[in-house]
Amino acid sequence: MLFTVGLKFLGGFADFLDSIFKQDESQKTSALNSSLSAPIIDSLPKATNEERITISGFSGNGSNVEIYRNSNKIDQTDTYDGRFEFKDFLLNRGKNEISLKAVSRNGESSDFSKTITVILDKEPPKLEISTPEDEQHFSGNNRVKIMGKTEPEAQVFAQGFLANVNSNGDFEITIPLESEGENKIEIKASDEAGNSETKLLRLHFKK
Repeated sequence: MLFTVGLKFLGGFADFLDSIFKQDESQKTSALNSSLSAPIIDSLPKATNEERITISGFSGNGSNVEIYRNSNKIDQTDTYDGRFEFKDFLLNRGKNEISLKAVSRNGESSDFSKTITVILDKEPPKLEISTPEDEQHFSGNNRVKIMGKTEPEAQVFAQGFLANVNSNGDFEITIPLESEGENKIEIKASDEAGNSETKLLRLHFKK
């Protein structure tokens, strides 16, 4: 009798443990399925001179996406086939730290996405020409070295030739004067945001 009762008890206890484990596994699976992934943002420029830009990306398991600028919620939008888009998103002057959250229909939120910084810069880079002087005359050798200063991250072109710019913004480039008489030399500095500054030198050459 004890043997028979013992077997029944052990069988019932095993069924009880099995149901507990199954319930726990079901809860883990449900939690895993309900967890939201942070949205992924498509590539954005590091700097721009446009006040309004389009921000898009992918959010696989959220029905809405919230967008934050410098930790402040700015807007939200629906997803379509996992994609989202914020058109004409307004940037502040200077640094804009942009991040997003996915939000489900039942109000669950994901972690924040990776923060991407976009700088709104509408100022042209400074451009100073130290040598040669405007209207300067040259003879014999038609190759002229142009030197000056700009912003460290800017690019400088003289007649389409790219100058060397060091970490202090000092630049130099040697270009040929193509004809006798007056040569108009265009020097242009462009920054990462797309702003530019142009200066014109009139240099005179005689063989």
